[in-house]
Amino acid sequence: MEFQASDAEIKRAKKLHSVLLFDFIVIHVFIFVLAISMIKSTYIPLIVMVVLSLSSLGFVIFKAKQSVSNEPCHFVRCHNLLAAKRARLFLILFLVTGSFTAFMLLGGAQLGISKITTYALAGGIGQLPFMVALLVLVVLEFDAEHQCKSSKIPGAALALDVKSKTS
Repeated sequence: MEFQASDAEIKRAKKLHSVLLFDFIVIHVFIFVLAISMIKSTYIPLIVMVVLSLSSLGFVIFKAKQSVSNEPCHFVRCHNLLAAKRARLFLILFLVTGSFTAFMLLGGAQLGISKITTYALAGGIGQLPFMVALLVLVVLEFDAEHQCKSSKIPGAALALDVKSKTS
């Protein structure tokens, strides 16, 4: 849906999409690669990645909840709600797959599973679906940010705004 948005409204609407893209690309791609390369010597980059990601996802969800009651512009509110929905989805995925991966890597030997099987399960069941979903979310967020720049509201965002008004 086309919307006549000012530059200030576009900037406010793009803010949470930008935070999510930063989380997806910088934190979960670049810092993850750093963490994996250093995992034999230290877990600090992995812990930093988790803390930064949880902080940025929490920020997106918190700001979107604030915008439901405080944001007068329909355009900004719709984009914020869409970003929050994707942040919640990613948070659930991150916690489930991350917990499984950590369980396999840290507790696989106690279950009597060989080291190679533990790595295969952690990577194949824990990280592969996560990385595929991450790729899909990156594409969706780039599209949402582009629509934001073009003063468009995605249909999914309109439905979220209507749903938030009724509840």
